[in-house]
Amino acid sequence: MSKEADPMIDAAVADSGDRRPGWLTGRRPDLAEVAEQTRGLRRLISRIGTACPVFFAVVTVAVSSAIAQPLRGGVDIGQLGLWTLGTLVLLTPFAAALAVMLNARRGGLVWTTALVFSVIAGIIGLCVDVNLLRADPQSASLSFVSVLVVQVVVLAPVCAAVAFLIRIVSDSTRLRATGKNFDNR
Repeated sequence: MSKEADPMIDAAVADSGDRRPGWLTGRRPDLAEVAEQTRGLRRLISRIGTACPVFFAVVTVAVSSAIAQPLRGGVDIGQLGLWTLGTLVLLTPFAAALAVMLNARRGGLVWTTALVFSVIAGIIGLCVDVNLLRADPQSASLSFVSVLVVQVVVLAPVCAAVAFLIRIVSDSTRLRATGKNFDNR
């Protein structure tokens, strides 16, 4: 009885790593393949993503409380009110990101942009918070205001612009694949 060659094994031996990845050969990646390969990671991010703005909001309240210590000694209603108002203002970027994430399609472009915004704004806030805890508490209000300006005035429009550009590129790629252009959608 003679042994016959198994075409599956022969093909596997012949293809033992001689192929180069598509990105090295200049071939554009197939978006369907990329989507399939990253499905698990995208599902994990969509499940735990909403917790990011909540986490950064809790950290902001904790640092604000540690610096101001609003309930230390006698309670002055005026100081407690100012501390509460200041802390609510500091929570604005995270509340806005959470509101967007709760109302947008989970895992979509708007949701992902809000997640990226909250993560970047939170990291910037954490860096400022760590510096404030090690530094002089008298400069805390100036640092809190500056980080709020960076988060709301600079970072939010940048995230929106990047999302807008991503949308334009994905639309043009989709239209190019179908053979249409922007004029005759």
